[in-house]
Amino acid sequence: MKQVSLRRPARRIVLMLTAALLAFGVMAPVLAGGATTDRIDGPFVSVVPTAHADTPIGVELMFAECGVLQRVEHPDGSAHETQSCQLTGPFFDFPGTVPDKAFNDVAGECVWGSDYWRLTDSSTVIASSYHLTVTPSGSVHITSRYAADPLTVEDCGF
Repeated sequence: MKQVSLRRPARRIVLMLTAALLAFGVMAPVLAGGATTDRIDGPFVSVVPTAHADTPIGVELMFAECGVLQRVEHPDGSAHETQSCQLTGPFFDFPGTVPDKAFNDVAGECVWGSDYWRLTDSSTVIASSYHLTVTPSGSVHITSRYAADPLTVEDCGF
């Protein structure tokens, strides 16, 4: 059996096509399953934790300017949101600092409120879970998940 060697331009094209097909393969189930998507382009401001701390709320906080928020609502009514932000400054009484190493925070119910709903209709919808990463460069990435019957302020006892 003769082995075929791809030249660099041909190899690059094959790799790009493979990447495109993989990207489509990731999005296709979401779109084919009847999910809906919405996107908010920034800038808009959020408040994010940057470290666990011995404060009344247990964290240090900073303002962050977000460039994009993507929301996917699944056919069963549950949803997830992802957003990308950049730290901009300390938050009033709970000032945080940019972390020296990546800060990861993972939490369940009643910790994160949806910036999507805050920005679209001024309501407060609480996540059933979230994951946040803040890097030493000040980049912030947030993924939050919402139940089909999302949590409210009353559900969380606020």
